[in-house]
Amino acid sequence: MMTLIANIALLVAALFDMIVFLGGDITAHRNNGHVNDKYYRWLSQSGELSSPKRLLLIAVFFATFTTMAQQSWMVIMILAATLLIQGIVLLKQRQWKLMDWDKRTGRMLVTAVILALIAIGAAVYYGSLTSLVFASRVSGAASVLILFITPLLTMLAAWLLSPFDNEENKANQ
Repeated sequence: MMTLIANIALLVAALFDMIVFLGGDITAHRNNGHVNDKYYRWLSQSGELSSPKRLLLIAVFFATFTTMAQQSWMVIMILAATLLIQGIVLLKQRQWKLMDWDKRTGRMLVTAVILALIAIGAAVYYGSLTSLVFASRVSGAASVLILFITPLLTMLAAWLLSPFDNEENKANQ
């Protein structure tokens, strides 16, 4: 039972962290003119993908598969606390500014979160074919993996919303 609770805590912490990361990624995407090519170049040149905050995500992801994490709910709680603390620190650093957001940025955030939830839901469904505890483990690991690929989610959301944004730009002209 405690393992299930710990894995749910990891999932919730990862979702909180994901929203914080998406806020920063979408803000950076907006600063690059909402153009995926410019954003991708910025990602490559800025070192964002190899920053300490992203490397911590890789460490947490691999730690979820260790024997210690599989056998001890306390290790999973420590991983969840790590993600939660990182999210709070990044939020306090004002990595993103809510006041500067426009409708397009909000749509991108909602779209990216929905895409992430679909992927996590698929992982939970796959895991539930075995057992409830395995489903919770898979959901925690999947949420941390998705947390690491938020720049890809940002670009995918921008690409999916581009037809709507083009129509909106035509209407404003």
